[in-house]
Amino acid sequence: MVSPAAPGLFLAFAALVLLLFASISPPAWDEVDFLHAQTPSGKVVYGVFGYCIKNGACSHRSVGYDLTLPGADNVSLNDKILHNLTYTLILHPIAGGFAFFSLVFGLLAACAASRVATIFMALAAALGAVVTLVIFVIDMVLWNVLKNRIQDAGYEAGLGNANWFTVGAFAALVLSMCASVCGAFGRFSSGRFAGEKKR
Repeated sequence: MVSPAAPGLFLAFAALVLLLFASISPPAWDEVDFLHAQTPSGKVVYGVFGYCIKNGACSHRSVGYDLTLPGADNVSLNDKILHNLTYTLILHPIAGGFAFFSLVFGLLAACAASRVATIFMALAAALGAVVTLVIFVIDMVLWNVLKNRIQDAGYEAGLGNANWFTVGAFAALVLSMCASVCGAFGRFSSGRFAGEKKR
């Protein structure tokens, strides 16, 4: 019999993978980015902990970083508000942490046939969904403002795939929460935690 926790478990895993990809964006991996811009120095890609020139130099990894556009000194990006918003990008891996806990509780629920673990999986997914929604809103504000400033200066710029990974993770976490809540009311064929074992 398939565990009632299985659908929520699969969706939590999907959310974790998507948030992991978003979190290892530049300067760790320049194939995934939140914003990219074309300058005389090359294609600049921005991520959670910094930015890179595609196939070139990268900024130092840090929580919060200076928003500069290499090769385009006439573009002013790093005002105080936008700089402070870069600190909030740490919410991407934090949301990933909630997805991870949801996955762990889902594995416990599936392996131990635990209704309690299924409920905790739903709670972790719900918290992860809230954090993911908050950071997606921040992403849209931060990266769209930067994109418009870069375009106004005469350079090409566009939103990157990491934004859509975040959207996908939010949807997966919401669905995981719903599936987990429904699964908590399902039938568990074997023992449960907290002394709920069938007799």
